[in-house]
Amino acid sequence: MSPSNGSLLAEIQRDVLDESKSLASVLRKCIVLGGEANSAPLRTWATLELRGYGPDGELPDFRIIAASLHIDAVSGCNQISGQMISPRALPEDIRDRVGERYELRAGVGEIEAMIQQAQDSHVRLGLPADVAAFMNHSLDTEIQQITRVYRSISVTSLCGVLDQVRTRLTELVGELRALMPDDQASPTEEQVGQALNVAVHGSPNAQVHLVTSQASGRGQSSVKQTEKPGTPPEPGFWTTNRRIGAFVVGMATIIGAAVTVIAYVNS
Repeated sequence: MSPSNGSLLAEIQRDVLDESKSLASVLRKCIVLGGEANSAPLRTWATLELRGYGPDGELPDFRIIAASLHIDAVSGCNQISGQMISPRALPEDIRDRVGERYELRAGVGEIEAMIQQAQDSHVRLGLPADVAAFMNHSLDTEIQQITRVYRSISVTSLCGVLDQVRTRLTELVGELRALMPDDQASPTEEQVGQALNVAVHGSPNAQVHLVTSQASGRGQSSVKQTEKPGTPPEPGFWTTNRRIGAFVVGMATIIGAAVTVIAYVNS
C-alpha cells in the first residue's frame, strides 16, 4: 500500500516522520485509528500519552528521569539562586518521596509546552510552598530565608522522553506496514494488537489471537497473547539446573537449622 493513498495510517506515517509536527496531534490520530480498527489497547495507550499517567498508573521506564533539587534564598544582603541541595535537607516526612529521580506523568502536549517555555536549558518545577516554610522554621534564623524549593529538569531529558514516544509511534507504523497486504486500506484489530506488542510493549515474540463467540445473539470477544510459532522452548539443562539449585539451597537451609538447634541444646 502506498503511503500517499490518503488513508489515516498514511497521515500518521507522514506526521510522525516530520519532526516539526506536534506529537499530540499524531497521538490524536492514533485514537481515531484505534476506533476504526476497534482496538481499545491503541486508544488507551495514545490517550495515556496525551492526558498523562495517573498517580497510581504504571509508568514506562523512559518517563523516569533525573531531576536535581535546588533552592533560592536570601542570606543577609545576598541573593542565592539555584543552589543544589540533597534530598536529606528536606523535611523528614517528604524526603523519601522527593528524590533525584522524577516520574514524568504529564501528557506529551504539556511536555512540549514545558520545552517551549523554558528560559534556559532547564525547566524548574516548584515544590509546595509549605516545604520552604518548614525548612525556614527548622533554620530558626532571620538572617537566611529560603524563598523557593524546586526540581530542575534538563530540557534534553524532556526532549528524550518525546523522542521515545515518537520512536514508538514510528515502530508502530512500520510494524503495521509489514503486517498489512498492499491492497489493504486500514489495519485490523489483530494487526494493531501485534504491532503494539512489538512497538510499545516490547514483546517481539508475542502474537495476539482473537477468539469470538456468540451467545444469546450478542458477540463476545477476548484477546489471548501467545508466543509466535517457532519460539524456542526453555532449554532443558536450564530447567534441570534450576531444580538442582533449589534442592541444594533447601538442603543447606535444613542443615543450617539443625546445627543451630544442636548448638543450642548443648549450650
